[in-house]
Formats: sequence, structure tokens, C-alpha cells
Amino acid sequence: MLRTNQVDEIYIVSLATDYCVKYTVLEAISLGYKTHLITEGCKGINLNDVEKAICEMRKAGAIIQ
Repeated sequence: MLRTNQVDEIYIVSLATDYCVKYTVLEAISLGYKTHLITEGCKGINLNDVEKAICEMRKAGAIIQ
């Protein structure tokens, strides 16, 4: 649906920064979307894992805001 509507840039906010959000961001990047993570709109489960997840997303090419 995104490609059909010529979407090439997405912004992600959601729960479970260290799980669901991380995997959504990484998949979006792998599919070629310019991907933004809006950290103020996210919440993690394990605070130690949140920082690791954000670093992983940044390394993969996510724009962290």
C-alpha cells in the first residue's frame, strides 16, 4: 500500500521501543524507506535494552528524533 501511494519516507512512534518498534524500523530500512524514529512518541519495556535498540536502529540508518 505504501509503494502504491508513492510513500518513500515514514515516521514511527509506538510502544515497545526495544521490540516491536525496533523490528518495524529495521524492516522499513531494509525495504528502502527513509525511516524516522520519533523517540518522544515511543516507550520501551526494558530501559537497558531501549538504548541498545536505538543504537542499532541508528547504525542501520534510522533518523532518530
